[in-house]
Amino acid sequence: MASETKKFKYPGQRVAMDGNTAAIMCERESTDAAGAYPITPSTQMGEYWAENAAKGHINISGRPLIFIEPEGEHAAAAVTAGLSMTGLRAANFSSGQGIAYMHESLYAAVGKRLTYVLNMGARAMTKATLNVHAGHDDYHAVDDTGFFQLFAKNAQHVADLNIIS
Repeated sequence: MASETKKFKYPGQRVAMDGNTAAIMCERESTDAAGAYPITPSTQMGEYWAENAAKGHINISGRPLIFIEPEGEHAAAAVTAGLSMTGLRAANFSSGQGIAYMHESLYAAVGKRLTYVLNMGARAMTKATLNVHAGHDDYHAVDDTGFFQLFAKNAQHVADLNIIS
């Protein structure tokens, strides 16, 4: 019996990428605006977003991307909340100390029932020495704010969860 190959209308493409790239590849298509301040390891996400916005990328809603980079993470969270208040699908990209710094603004966003995606490159908080390696400290900094948190196992899950959220 000859093996039958399924024909899919949209078969997709196999591409190797990291989680930051996977997040942006999906966010740039489904999101209207982002407010972010670069912090390792999430710096790439903000840079990729800014680059796509500068190039005039049009998302699936037919809108050009908006990017605002304020003076710090606290302001970035406030900017993202403001973008969400205007009805735009908004996103933010942060990690580590940036998450801790925006903590107050996260409570305010939840209290106002605002919706936006906070892409977090999970890392350990800097304590006695500089640490930019993997950890869950920033997750625990957010777990009491009321944000729904979805965890990705790999870059494919990052892409899938960004579309779902």
